[in-house]
Amino acid sequence: MDRDEAIKATKSGAIAACISGVLTLGIVLVAIFSNSNGAIALWNDPSNFFDIILIFGCAYGIYKKSRAAAVLLFVYFIFAKVMIGIETGNATGLGLGLVFLYFYGKAIQGAFVFHKLEKAENTNYKPTPKWVYYTGIPTLTIMVVLIGLGLMTMTGAMPSTEVQAGVDVLQSDKDTLITNAIISENDKIEFFYSGGLTSILEGGSVLTGDRVILYMPDENQELQVYEIYFNEIASVELIEMGNLMNNSIYQVNSHKPDAWIQLALSAENRGDVKFIESLRSMSLGNTP
Repeated sequence: MDRDEAIKATKSGAIAACISGVLTLGIVLVAIFSNSNGAIALWNDPSNFFDIILIFGCAYGIYKKSRAAAVLLFVYFIFAKVMIGIETGNATGLGLGLVFLYFYGKAIQGAFVFHKLEKAENTNYKPTPKWVYYTGIPTLTIMVVLIGLGLMTMTGAMPSTEVQAGVDVLQSDKDTLITNAIISENDKIEFFYSGGLTSILEGGSVLTGDRVILYMPDENQELQVYEIYFNEIASVELIEMGNLMNNSIYQVNSHKPDAWIQLALSAENRGDVKFIESLRSMSLGNTP
């Protein structure tokens, strides 16, 4: 690959990244404004705008012959495709994804060749400042770790970070809930969320067909289970609105003044709202 081919490869990679960014932006906007469900619901989350910013940022970096931007986008695109495939349960768009990977791969080659030729031929060539390596390598490492953690939550190696509909709960998690007497074998899970980092037994909330359940370990690490049946619920109130960093807190009050539980639910993908709306619908007859 000569200089002209290297420049052309980086430009093509930047254009491919811009196309990917525009397509992603369009899907996210449609999903959010239509409040879509089903497969497209994966994009019904404002946090996807961080991905879009990353894509366009890498596109600009690749256009400027940045090797780090080219490598970052290539790695990010692979992980994103894997995560989407796991989340949706299919590998749609594989062919188009391979096309993008081709251009991103050529962009990596072009960026490295361009800098190699510049260093050899341009006496005024300025090498990449050391601070870029000191900040770029740790940043890339952190991103890879975070993406890896995301994959682990999707495959069940770690608890999911969002509220799950009953149909999405892994059988292994259902078995764990049954084995530890949190639910019975006959219970149908409507929604489930665990705030545990390594195990769902670190605490969580379950909505079944007839009650809402809160479970958590006590100071002696013995599992405690609290439940309120629908016919006992007097009200459900929001205590604290959640965000990307913090869970929403809801209090479920029974008709007995001293009997209530507080649910900590992830706000990711509006899971807390879906959990509470379903709870209100089944227990209070859509009472707000």
